[in-house]
Amino acid sequence: MINSEYILFAGVLALILIDLLRLRLKINDKKIIHFLTLAVLIAAFIAEIVFGDMNISFFSSTQYSQFVNGFILFLAVMIYSFLISDSKDYSTFIDFLFILATLGATLVVLSSNFISLVIAIEMISISSYGLVFFQKSNKQMEGAMKYVSLSFISVVIMIFGVSLVYGGSGTLSFTQLTSVDYIPFIAGVGLVMVGLAFKSTIVPFHMWAPDVYEASNSIVTAFLSSISKAAGLVAMIRVFFFAFPVSSSFVSTMFIILAVSTIFFASFLATVQDRIKRLLAYSSIAQAGFAFIAIALLNRLGVQAAIFYVFTFAIADALVFLAYKIFEDQKIIYKKDAARMFSVSKIATVGFFIGILSLAGLPPTIGFFGKLAIFVSLLTQGYVYLVIALFAIILFSTFYYFSLLRDTDPAAANNVQNTGTKNLRFRVKEAIIIVLTVALFAGVAFIAF
Repeated sequence: MINSEYILFAGVLALILIDLLRLRLKINDKKIIHFLTLAVLIAAFIAEIVFGDMNISFFSSTQYSQFVNGFILFLAVMIYSFLISDSKDYSTFIDFLFILATLGATLVVLSSNFISLVIAIEMISISSYGLVFFQKSNKQMEGAMKYVSLSFISVVIMIFGVSLVYGGSGTLSFTQLTSVDYIPFIAGVGLVMVGLAFKSTIVPFHMWAPDVYEASNSIVTAFLSSISKAAGLVAMIRVFFFAFPVSSSFVSTMFIILAVSTIFFASFLATVQDRIKRLLAYSSIAQAGFAFIAIALLNRLGVQAAIFYVFTFAIADALVFLAYKIFEDQKIIYKKDAARMFSVSKIATVGFFIGILSLAGLPPTIGFFGKLAIFVSLLTQGYVYLVIALFAIILFSTFYYFSLLRDTDPAAANNVQNTGTKNLRFRVKEAIIIVLTVALFAGVAFIAF
């Protein structure tokens, strides 16, 4: 059966051979590789929608896998299309890295064994190192080194945790794990959680994210904050809902504390940021906290709310970081520069603001319904005071979101001439912003079904 994972894997191998042939023939134009990469991603997306199945030993289809992989591949197509629409002459190396990272994200969703899960996560991580550093600037070098060093520590911790789990249970298959009252096994569960929390940017394992997000090309940041983070949160669901039979109130309470700490800490730090991109980075961390708090319930309703919320914030994060890339190219770096956004691109500004409204959880965007689903799942478990506290945090976070809206000046667009040539590449970027903006509203249709 044809499926997206086979297409991505075969695609990257074929692209490597074609690129070697291009170099052999001394063809300097890299566009053919870029367009072939886009074709592979689109073919994988179509295959996921039509077939959406992966049934081999280490990977298994689940009830939600087609939905999650579908939107991962949709975002991959959007982000990569934005990347090749940029005016810079990017190396073909980024094509291979992007496909491998996307393949790793889809395999995380389908993992049914700790071996396959670790391999898939490392496929994302190793590819992400290269994506962060592909422009080879000093700033990106610093971000990549922080990412590599901390990620290496996290994967070592996770592998050690997996070894303890195997020592206590005798298996690495998610479907064969049973509850084991054995201290090393319990310690292994905790270490696995630490490793996954790093990928998901859960406090206090988030320390790498603001610096790496800020140092990276904003298109790469869009990938890290949406696809990569979504894969990390889905891995949490795979492990702590489908693999480990943990349903104790102690574990749930510990997860909720981590989630609330993530939301509060990230929201507070976002309010004191002057640089737009760093504010968005902390906002992205807070969104991961909301998804994790639904996972912390360790029941089916909470998992459904978490999966839907991962979908909502991933699209919104991709939208705001891609829109910000357009502004960043025109030196709009600080909040005080936001007044010039409309003069750069009205479409990008509107898309940026709608993405911000979705992250803030305001209706009628999909972010509102995502947070509503989380609140419903919490209320059904009796967490009334927690819902009140989270609602207060949302009101608090709305102030720093609206600080960006307040500083914009739509009239400035009439007073300033074009700040850049609105060529075909620029129009393609605006078209991608429009598609992602529409997706924020169209995604509400999933609630009806």
